[in-house]
Amino acid sequence: MSSRRQFLQLGLSGLTVSGVSGMGYFTPRAQATNANAPSSFGKARNVIVMFTWGGMSHIDTFDMKPEAGSEIRGPFSRISTSIPGTKVCEHLPKMSQMLHEMTVIRSVHHTAGDHRKAAYWNITGHSPSEVGGGVAAPVLPSRQDWPSIGAQVAIAMKDDRRYAKRQKISRIAPETLEESDDYNLDWSQLKKLRQISLSTDVLKPGMFPTGEFDTQAGYTNEGTVELIGKISLKQSAECPVVREKETSIVVDFSKHVAGDSTAGEWGSDTHGRGGNLWLIGDGGPNQPSPGFGCHANKFITFDMEQIRAKHFSSSKKGFILSTRFGVCGNPGVQAVAAGCGGVWIDGKLACLSKTLRRDDSSELLEIPIHADAKYVTMALLNGDESTYYDDLVFSNPVLTEVDGTLPELPVRDEEIELESQDVNETLAANLPRCISLPYPLADRGLLNGQYGGFLGLEYDPVFVHPGRGTAFKGRSPVAGTVDLAPQGVSRRRLATRSMLLDNLNRHLDWEGTDSGPALTEASQDLAFNMMLSPEVQGAFELRREPKSVRDLYGKHVAGQSAMLARRLTDAGVPLVFVNAGVGDLNSGSGDHWDTHSQNFVRLENDLLPPWDHAAHALLTDLIQSGRIEDTLVVFLTEFGRTPRVNASAGRDHFPSCYTVAFAGAGVQRGRAYGKSDSTASEPAELACTPADLHATIFHALGIPATYMLHDQDNRPLIMCEGTPLDLFT
Repeated sequence: MSSRRQFLQLGLSGLTVSGVSGMGYFTPRAQATNANAPSSFGKARNVIVMFTWGGMSHIDTFDMKPEAGSEIRGPFSRISTSIPGTKVCEHLPKMSQMLHEMTVIRSVHHTAGDHRKAAYWNITGHSPSEVGGGVAAPVLPSRQDWPSIGAQVAIAMKDDRRYAKRQKISRIAPETLEESDDYNLDWSQLKKLRQISLSTDVLKPGMFPTGEFDTQAGYTNEGTVELIGKISLKQSAECPVVREKETSIVVDFSKHVAGDSTAGEWGSDTHGRGGNLWLIGDGGPNQPSPGFGCHANKFITFDMEQIRAKHFSSSKKGFILSTRFGVCGNPGVQAVAAGCGGVWIDGKLACLSKTLRRDDSSELLEIPIHADAKYVTMALLNGDESTYYDDLVFSNPVLTEVDGTLPELPVRDEEIELESQDVNETLAANLPRCISLPYPLADRGLLNGQYGGFLGLEYDPVFVHPGRGTAFKGRSPVAGTVDLAPQGVSRRRLATRSMLLDNLNRHLDWEGTDSGPALTEASQDLAFNMMLSPEVQGAFELRREPKSVRDLYGKHVAGQSAMLARRLTDAGVPLVFVNAGVGDLNSGSGDHWDTHSQNFVRLENDLLPPWDHAAHALLTDLIQSGRIEDTLVVFLTEFGRTPRVNASAGRDHFPSCYTVAFAGAGVQRGRAYGKSDSTASEPAELACTPADLHATIFHALGIPATYMLHDQDNRPLIMCEGTPLDLFT
């Protein structure tokens, strides 16, 4: 793995606001001339933007046309909402009951039919240099771009008290950190007794079926082997690893599973797709050896009581499980093959390897298994988002009975309840000025307009993944993304890595492009400072939320990102941008909103449910906590979809009319602003543009309409040329 990739995939260990005490940071500047100024100007303290990348279909969600022909209206039914007489799509059951809290704008339009151009317009508030035409060659990010809305808000509010005391965070020395995630097995204190091979002696040599996806009907010997199964992307967040029993045990594999591609069987002392088990990265010989081999996304669960009875005379002593994990050197193994191996005890993570690529040296895993352990699960996973045939192997899995005191299993992040944390000016001053979740946007390369543009590196967003939650299907770029869930990487290890900055690439390019701003040493310092400063970590730690709040947002990454956005705005980040879809539109069938084919199937099954849940949870949380009074929520997209359904049961790009919504911070409740024509083809009343949406956001934050920016040539530019919409009470 390259040093560049190693850096980008580092997690923030313990990055750790409900319980965040709000502070009235913002002092509104000179009042605007808008008629709404006395009551609404500067009422918002912060903003959360939820963006549906790819273009949410307005005509299938909030602007349905039931009287239009079938070639236009589509198959979805409408349901009643919290506003009598108003109806929306049947697949928005939660947000339908939140409509009375929002203003829905059904008359936004522009003229850019390309994703990149349209998103640039909506995210920066300024039209791209070339507007006309359809899909064009991508214009990659550069320092000539207009900055993103997050960067514009950050610079306009730079004199606000939340940034007044901004200073460099001191880095914590590695020796001061606890080894909270690592085992320290001291074999000298343990007497080794009997020893068996889990492959040769327990499962026995051969190939064993894994059943079908979304079922757990794989091999079991009705004894020592409880189950051999497949892990589908759909079930990966709560995958049953034992057969149905009174108390089912499930494991969350979602962070380490990409796609439903798999092949072959589970092999014992052979590879499930044929060939010997040998660790190609270790340079060993291609010859038979004990172990387990398969294509990624399969697991085996052992019944420890049966193993004790059949192999250890029903002993009640503890065990050490040791094995080496790596990539198998089968003929035809892909050069890009990669994956990870892990062990779970009674459904709880005990040990997880690093993600290893084909030619990486194997990693030794050693796991203590206490006498009361019932089930041990070993899983081979394509943890690098690879959907190739990733031939992985647990080599020489040995179970050793020991006499002595075993170390306890490490306490994992999700099992720890943390106290709430008060916000103070030091914390707010040291948070990044601009944050986007959970990863960058891309379409034939990273999207221009989502960075700091001509404002420079200081206003580039920090991309933060919450580190947990069921992932969107499809591909997302990792360039510059900080992952909050290290899984097995302690703060000491992270700190040690931070001392090796000189060995990292000084200029990290943007996913293979040779243009655009680089992630420099300053970016690396910021990310590591975030990782290692306890006071900043607290703002990112979702475990400080009450369980009721965490349950509200759910287990999908869309909800987790919305919850993290709310915490970060509480802590002093003025605008957080959340992408509610997979990050790369060029990934084919991923969970993005570019529904050229199977529009209705994808909306119903994959897109609307997580968005509906996350958006509803965010508004519910803000309303219940009272934060809705000074938090503006904007539901945004780059354009709509064509009114006429195409031959692939999809809808195509449509910038001529689309729908967005605003809520909170004095926005009128239960209002429809603007109107489209009878086929949702163009605005019929109160037409508005992306610049007007930006002007409305700036108005809510108390940023004057005349606020000026300066580009790299020091030319003064009016930040926004739109007009605030009359949305406020």
